[in-house]
Amino acid sequence: MSWRGPLFFLARFVFAAFFLITSIYCLLAYIPFTYQQVVVGQLLPWLTTFVRIHPYLYWAALAVVAPTLWSGWKRAPKTTAAFLLAMVAGGVALLLHPVLSGLENDLTSLYWCLAAMLPLLGMAVSDWVGHAAALRWTDAAGGENRRLFRTAWMSALYLAPLYTLVLALRSSLAHSLHFTGQQWAWAAGWSLISHLLAFMALFIVLDLVVALAGVSRRKRGAEFVGVTLVAAALLWLVFRALVFPPISFRGWLADGVAATLAASLVASATGISIRLAHPEDELESGLALLLLPLRFLRRLPAWARAIFFVLLAAATWYLSTVTSQLDWEYLLQKLAALLVWTITFAAFYSLQRPAEGKRSSLWRYGAAAAVLVLYIGLITWQPREAASGAVESEAAATVDDYANYDVSFRLVDELLSGPGAGSAGQPGSGAFFTFLAENTHIARSRAVAPVDIHLVEHLRDSAGPKPHIFVFVIDSLRRDYLGAYNPAVTFTPNFDSFAKDSVVMQNAFTHYGGTGLSEPAIWVGGMMLHKQYVTPFLPMNTLKKLVDAENYDAYVSKDTILETVLGPSPEMHELDAHLATMYYDFCNTLGELTATLGARSDPRPVFVYTQPQNIHISVIDREGRSVPRGESFPRGFDPPYASRVARMDRCFGDFLSYLKKSGMYDNSIIIVTADHGDSLGERGRWGHAYTVFPEIVRVPLVIHLPPAMKSKLAYDPQAVAFLSDITPSLYYLLGQRPIVPSPLFGRPLFTDTLEEQRPYEQNAYLVASSYAPVYGELTQNGRYLYIVDAVNFKDYYYDLQGDTRGVGGRVSEQLRVQQRGLIKEQVQAIARFYGLR
Repeated sequence: MSWRGPLFFLARFVFAAFFLITSIYCLLAYIPFTYQQVVVGQLLPWLTTFVRIHPYLYWAALAVVAPTLWSGWKRAPKTTAAFLLAMVAGGVALLLHPVLSGLENDLTSLYWCLAAMLPLLGMAVSDWVGHAAALRWTDAAGGENRRLFRTAWMSALYLAPLYTLVLALRSSLAHSLHFTGQQWAWAAGWSLISHLLAFMALFIVLDLVVALAGVSRRKRGAEFVGVTLVAAALLWLVFRALVFPPISFRGWLADGVAATLAASLVASATGISIRLAHPEDELESGLALLLLPLRFLRRLPAWARAIFFVLLAAATWYLSTVTSQLDWEYLLQKLAALLVWTITFAAFYSLQRPAEGKRSSLWRYGAAAAVLVLYIGLITWQPREAASGAVESEAAATVDDYANYDVSFRLVDELLSGPGAGSAGQPGSGAFFTFLAENTHIARSRAVAPVDIHLVEHLRDSAGPKPHIFVFVIDSLRRDYLGAYNPAVTFTPNFDSFAKDSVVMQNAFTHYGGTGLSEPAIWVGGMMLHKQYVTPFLPMNTLKKLVDAENYDAYVSKDTILETVLGPSPEMHELDAHLATMYYDFCNTLGELTATLGARSDPRPVFVYTQPQNIHISVIDREGRSVPRGESFPRGFDPPYASRVARMDRCFGDFLSYLKKSGMYDNSIIIVTADHGDSLGERGRWGHAYTVFPEIVRVPLVIHLPPAMKSKLAYDPQAVAFLSDITPSLYYLLGQRPIVPSPLFGRPLFTDTLEEQRPYEQNAYLVASSYAPVYGELTQNGRYLYIVDAVNFKDYYYDLQGDTRGVGGRVSEQLRVQQRGLIKEQVQAIARFYGLR
């Protein structure tokens, strides 16, 4: 078997992919929130499987790559032998002491992240020592400047129309983007000019490398080193500016890890290129060697080349479609776009034969300058950031909307103008973004003692009979997928019937966009320090204190977050035991609960808490976004999501029937809510990632009270309400009064009189992402939402009543200063309360 062709490349790719995934997993274990959500929470089932069988996959990767070292064994036996011996020793050590399954959230995980890339560097050294001397460089061909220029403009003219066509096709199938012909033309034109400018910049950088290498006696070798350094620098920027910010990894450690990953991957790629070079090959440039894996295109007939680019276009459409619905705020889409960019540039470069002779390059630089002038002219004529307080023009709004769907344009636009350039350019913005980042994801290494929180001065067992309590927090449930909030919904008859018999809070929100902090905040009954998590958590857990004090018989689905929030709690019965968190199913839980309640003989009232995962985006994707045959839903609803809501509705109806037949219904407090909402295609957004957009922070909150209790209490269903109000409300309903008023904690939604609720009212309420420095401020009874995104360096402003499209309004300087001031004050107040310096 020859390892000089596709099999060699595939073997090396598998080897590199294995160690890259290993390194990234170790990095996720080092970062607090990804450790909690991905490592402990097992958010990605395939990754959990990867960890479980990692030692065996190590040996499989080594077995696959070992035959590719045969020629290295003959040419550099000592280097190759040392590499293989080190790899075998590492494999034996992994079998005896598996690393990944024992990672903790500390610096050790970061060390393993860096160590995991050593095999790629070792492989590259083996390739260089054994084969670099055999490379044949030629100076027979010139005109590298012309070749680079043609590659740049051909790449831009292929990519910009391709992504526009992909978007048009996706939009026509999903009815997601409604542009007029003029709007399509304007957006496509801006995209083309932007792509041309970005690739012209790449042309200039590479041409300068070639020019600088020309002063060396080993011109081609110097070119190879130069383009390799450029590739490493670009990959460093990808990690540092694109991959790491969404997972809140910043600072000098992030710089070092990004450099290590970039150097290892580029070194591995150079090793592959060196090995693929035949002894008889004459290499005309350093870039030709680096891009050697695609040189085969030059030998193909014209029809085969056309098929290659058609297949690349099909792959682009597939990647754009798949990544858009399981993305982490465009991260996967941007990485997919970068992959397509790289293949496209490499393909056009490899297709061209070296140009003979040398011609003047001044006109090519003139052409690049003309593109720059055209781009600046567009910016000047149609500014993307209007003057303070001005209304954004239709053309500028069109381009911004287009960028939400065409991720290639979004990426190139951010490269040229910087993400959120208008916001980041405001005086003091850099310091404010830094402030938010420093108060987000407080490291576990920063010791913070728990605060003993009490919602009432004296908590004791209240006299008399108590109602049963059922709290159903359906992960990612949107309010507009329930008929109680949206009359267009036709598939939730049981939830809707329940709502008619309950109190529907029409203006309910979560303080946190993401389960990581939203679920614990319910148990705290208020705002929390942005740390996952302050331990021991029990002193802050006011809901558990209530359940214990009132002597409830508790049944809880103890997910990975509640394991920390509740701590050791043998007095609580565990629902969904032996199931991973992401496999919690509402129907199965209700079935188990029905059987348990029917068999119990304990006279105490029951307390139930569960957070089913049926409609979490990762679960829907894991199930292939399937929709039962024969089911259809009104236009505007996402079928995979709606079908699962409909299934939960049927199961909830069955459970309510049981409660009514058993006589428990009229003596129960039943709460149906969600920890947060979800983006389902709004302006190209999917999932909840780290955003706090309106569809994320608005949640359903439906509360059923025993009739005897409800008739005596006052409430305002139009008043702003939060998930943090659930626990104070339960306190009040059980007679634990008065609730201590605090701007950091919730309020009772039900009181003897509405006047009693006045001391708890606030002018502004803080909301935040659970996973990134993204904060918001809700004002005027939840009508207005101001957002500061310190990842993309951008501010947003929404009128939640008047803005039906969710496009947001313009941000004036006065509004910016006012809202950022409120956010800073409240973040500082939280830090002071929890004793964080």
